[in-house]
Amino acid sequence: MIRKLKLALVGFLAIIISGVIGVTLAISGLRNMSQETDFLAWNGSWRVNVDMSLETPKQRALVALVGLFALRETEVVYYIATVDRDGNPLTSAHDYILSGTIPEARYWSYTLYGEDDFLIPNKNNIYAYNGKTIQYAERDSLNPELSITAQATYNLKISQTPQDENWLPSGDNDNLALTLRLYNPSPDVYNNLESIPLPQIIKVK
Repeated sequence: MIRKLKLALVGFLAIIISGVIGVTLAISGLRNMSQETDFLAWNGSWRVNVDMSLETPKQRALVALVGLFALRETEVVYYIATVDRDGNPLTSAHDYILSGTIPEARYWSYTLYGEDDFLIPNKNNIYAYNGKTIQYAERDSLNPELSITAQATYNLKISQTPQDENWLPSGDNDNLALTLRLYNPSPDVYNNLESIPLPQIIKVK
């Protein structure tokens, strides 16, 4: 009797371990799939899903993993960056700055996520910026000799250490993901997803 119980327990544990391994491999495969050029388009450091129809299992699985409750592309365009200008992974070990201008959209926002694809806990409760909360600059911090006379420009900073304004705390993460959401963007955005001007993500420390 005891032997049978032991065998049953071993079999149960084997099933659990196999399930965990299977789920881990599936998630890893989905994350790798998110880098495929036939699945997402690239614009510099940013990648964008050109079709949120969710008509294929691949689409549905990836959205369930990293984009739960995502809206259709007719309502919002999602740009996601996990690498800097030089192609290196975004990480809390470094500081970054983005200099951007107001995108052609009814509403837009930047949100930073940790390696678990969730918001990064911080005592300041700072998780995102949008067109109303971000502070606009009169000069580009990366090119201070040039005054800004066109669209309003902003400098967004990603860092572990507090910054004076437009600071997204990066916590302690080996991998970061920055999402730019463009709600009701202009037709020009839809027609030029891979070429519209987007901020470069520059490592400064």
